Amino acid sequence: MEGLNIDWKILIGQLINFAILFFVLKSFVYAPFLGLMKKRRDQIEDGINKSKEAEENLNKIREVKEKADKENEEKKKKIILDAERQGKEKISEAILLAEKERESLLLKAQKEAEEIKEKEKEKMEKIVIDSSFVLAEKILKENIDQEKNKKVTEEFLKSI
Repeated sequence: MEGLNIDWKILIGQLINFAILFFVLKSFVYAPFLGLMKKRRDQIEDGINKSKEAEENLNKIREVKEKADKENEEKKKKIILDAERQGKEKISEAILLAEKERESLLLKAQKEAEEIKEKEKEKMEKIVIDSSFVLAEKILKENIDQEKNKKVTEEFLKSI
């Protein structure tokens, strides 16, 4: 070891210098750097947590929206079915009302027709009676034979 000259004073000085440099770097550079890194890591974790919370909230909102859409769809279907049912009921009521009105109109028309028929029958009877009197009067005025009587009667019946 003669070739290696170790100066113990320089070695101890170098160790002391290294220890001082290590202490200074650790205190003024490494500690603030670690604090900065920790702060940055905490910010990143907070951002990740907030994005997870936002995603969960978004999923909850989507679920609520889907549920509301389903409820709205069911309500729409119910409203449509109720409207169809009410429409059918109104149509049935209108049909029944129309049938009743038709029947009452038919009865009224039948009564009116019978009244008109009765009046016409009375008129015809009156005309026949009047005509019969006229014919009888003609026959009585003329003293005619059978052939003339037959001829006058046929003419009278043709005129009626």
